[in-house]
Amino acid sequence: MSKQHLLTTIAIGALMVSAPINAVHADDTVENANVENLKWDGRINFGGFLTDGNTSKKSIVLDGLTKARDDKNRYTLGAEIRYAKDEGTKTEDRYMAYAEYDRFINEKLYAGARLSYESDDIADLDSRIKVGPYVGYQYFESEELNLSTRLGLDFIATEFESGDKEENAAISWGVDYDQKVVEDTLQIFYKHDVSLPVDDTEAFLYNGEAGVRFPIAKILTGSAQVDFDWNNSPADGVQEDDTTYSLKLGYEF
Repeated sequence: MSKQHLLTTIAIGALMVSAPINAVHADDTVENANVENLKWDGRINFGGFLTDGNTSKKSIVLDGLTKARDDKNRYTLGAEIRYAKDEGTKTEDRYMAYAEYDRFINEKLYAGARLSYESDDIADLDSRIKVGPYVGYQYFESEELNLSTRLGLDFIATEFESGDKEENAAISWGVDYDQKVVEDTLQIFYKHDVSLPVDDTEAFLYNGEAGVRFPIAKILTGSAQVDFDWNNSPADGVQEDDTTYSLKLGYEF
């Protein structure tokens, strides 16, 4: 990722997070619209293995998510790192980060904006930046069940390690679901994000994850997860699909 892209990403992210906060403080008549009233929660997950001897393999998966919520506002920050080597050959080297802001119009309907950055060395992807607005609907929101969908527009700037660059406007669609089952001991989850370029609908992007979480201790969880990504127009020599299976230990707060 170039220094210019990094600075642009940081600047846009800072504006997305600070602008709604400044707007809220400028209007003291909005009930409960104070940073001190935000309710925070999140999780950090880690998975991986290391072998040395007849075979030499190592794999690391690290991801984190935090949310802040009050009656009208929701802020979300997340990041993920995947790295793997097999007999000295790098088989995975990917990282991504994202920020979202949602403003609730009523109890269920909200409008928002998001920014994401992704890099994948194996897929010849130097950087992919997405930024854009959306509208969403929160069907359920509780410790036991969460379900939301969103529809929006993205501006996507992509730079490949070969030096090629692409800029597209795209329609975006997302689903975020989790639910506790088996007497609230297991949590199943599913999430996906689809970007459909307006000028080339066959060059769509799909990123999805699904799995199950289970309690280990009061604040510790384990999870089994599969991540499935599809790029219908990848760089030359790169497969369209990318599937990752992982077992992770998590800390919730």
